[in-house]
Amino acid sequence: MARIAVVTDSVACLPPELVEAYGIRIVPVRILLGERVFRDGIDVTAEEVYAWQRAGIMPTSSQPSIGDFLETYRELARQADGIVSIHVSAAMTGTYNAALLAAQMVPEVPIRVIDSQAATMAQGFLVLEAARAAERGASLDEIVARVEALRPRLRFFAVLETVTYLIRSGRAPALAALAVDVLQIKPILTLQNGRIEVLSKVRTRRRAIEEMIERMARDVGDRPVHAAVFHAAALEEAEALRQQLLARFDCRECYLTAFSPVMGLYAGPGVLGLAYYTEEDR
Repeated sequence: MARIAVVTDSVACLPPELVEAYGIRIVPVRILLGERVFRDGIDVTAEEVYAWQRAGIMPTSSQPSIGDFLETYRELARQADGIVSIHVSAAMTGTYNAALLAAQMVPEVPIRVIDSQAATMAQGFLVLEAARAAERGASLDEIVARVEALRPRLRFFAVLETVTYLIRSGRAPALAALAVDVLQIKPILTLQNGRIEVLSKVRTRRRAIEEMIERMARDVGDRPVHAAVFHAAALEEAEALRQQLLARFDCRECYLTAFSPVMGLYAGPGVLGLAYYTEEDR
């Protein structure tokens, strides 16, 4: 039986217990502070990033290097018969392209690099799909087909406490024209074609959370759903939202996960969101 290794980057924000259970390899994004380089989630915590932000210190970030991917792929090539590598939306960062270039330098095993067109647990669910298929003994082509079939069914909503950090990152140009912080408006964000877009604007955080649930309800109906709640320094709200999803929907799984440090750097503390997909006949 072929052994297929699964790789992703730290933007997926997968719960650590799932990473360990499925043997998923995480290539960390880099956080840069002056001359210092931190590996996302390894050398720096999200709490440290938020402390820097509160102190007015603004780190930057950098995608994993081609060398980071080369090292990972070459190590895995000694153990696996193939590699599937699933990454944050190419419309937002160069991570996918770095992985693609590295894959072309490792002829020992076939490597398929996939643009998730997503981030956080929307990306994470694609990684889980690949890891579970690999565990069942699926071939590389079968795994890629399953991931590509799931990708358009993923949904993602999020509300930010402030849009300042995301605008500064340049990854959400649709926000730049909105004076939302000044007007005390809470935008609900989504992903469309791999880009962050404003889905709607509401007046309060509570209403934003209610609207995210309402939109999910219209989409899901009574179908079984796989869901995840993610947050940035908003654990109590996130757990409350998770309990609402468990009570309202037929959740086959419902994870709670924190933003990785680099995602906190992009979005700032206070982010609350959800990602999900419904089961369909396959």
